[in-house]
Amino acid sequence: MANYFVSYDLNGKTPTHAQMDEHLKKLGKCVHRVLETVWYVHSAGTKEAIYNYVNGFVSADDRVLVIEAKDCYMRNLLVPIESVQNCWNA
Repeated sequence: MANYFVSYDLNGKTPTHAQMDEHLKKLGKCVHRVLETVWYVHSAGTKEAIYNYVNGFVSADDRVLVIEAKDCYMRNLLVPIESVQNCWNA
């Protein structure tokens, strides 16, 4: 299992932010929105697989960033930090 951060900027009409939420929640059991358009994902998938999944439903004008993370510092997230830490160490 690996830790990823997925970020995006939506510039087209679709998907909406609500649709993005639903798509990203499907990436696994341990998925959290940590900042407005930044999600933490704990997954057995590769960063390429996650990128291809997200890239499959965003428009050509949208921006996508997938980062595999080995370590990080966190403060004032949208979810309790313990939620991410528990997944990170699983």
